[in-house]
Amino acid sequence: MADTESEARDSSFTNADGKKIFCHYWCDDIKDPRALIFICHGAGEHCLWYTPLAQLLKEAGCYVFAHDHVGHGQSEGDRMHVEDFHEYVRDCFHHFDQVAEQFPNVPKFAIGHSMGGAITIISAMERTDYFDGIILIAPAVIADPVTVTPLKIFFGKIAARICPQAPILYLNPDHISRDEAVVLRYKDDPLVYHGGLKARWGASFLKWLQFIEANMRVLKCPVMTMHGTEDRLTHPNGSRLLAEKVSSTDKTLKLYEGFYHQLHSEPGEDGAGVRQEVVDWITARLKK
Repeated sequence: MADTESEARDSSFTNADGKKIFCHYWCDDIKDPRALIFICHGAGEHCLWYTPLAQLLKEAGCYVFAHDHVGHGQSEGDRMHVEDFHEYVRDCFHHFDQVAEQFPNVPKFAIGHSMGGAITIISAMERTDYFDGIILIAPAVIADPVTVTPLKIFFGKIAARICPQAPILYLNPDHISRDEAVVLRYKDDPLVYHGGLKARWGASFLKWLQFIEANMRVLKCPVMTMHGTEDRLTHPNGSRLLAEKVSSTDKTLKLYEGFYHQLHSEPGEDGAGVRQEVVDWITARLKK
């Protein structure tokens, strides 16, 4: 999964809390990009998992970049812990604004997967005219009522105050992809966080999911939402609800029968097809 392209570059910035945030640029050689594309990764993983998708976008003439969220991958911070979920949003805008200063008047897109989908949605709600389009891959939009019961929420809020870094929920890596090689690589990746989701993080995450559900109509930029029908980590009904409620006049919902959580990492032609659809959706809007 290492990026072998000579044009790739690693860097970092220091966020508002003094934490060093690892950044990756897949195509630092592009001087006149067609679009700026920020990839927002999911909970527990890191940005280098998106290299196959990023390379396709690079071939389409786009400047593709990402960072590891605080407490993830090669960034500093307690693993999988934030005081408030909005810290992720703040850091994403800090990074995107830095890149946008180098390339003024270039269209801006964001791709968010899972937790990164929630971050992307909140960002597009916060700055309604900032993005020329967003793509949401299996976004976290609503809490799964089977997994997140009222009783778990009650005790989770107590734990968030008393022991904020207590693990409260574990993700099953076997639900990441139908591709066994992808699952094995995920399990063996030392940069992936394999511990439990933590109490303070969970309480804040739920609060912001409620914010998303209550404010969906604020989102008005072009949006494509993609979800697998057999996703057991984020609920497909969240994507259905989002597609119904947002104010965007340019909105697309794609449901993939039998696909798991990492649509872009599904086996063979399935994953390749999803990655190409992402590229096609963005390039179609650049032609407009």
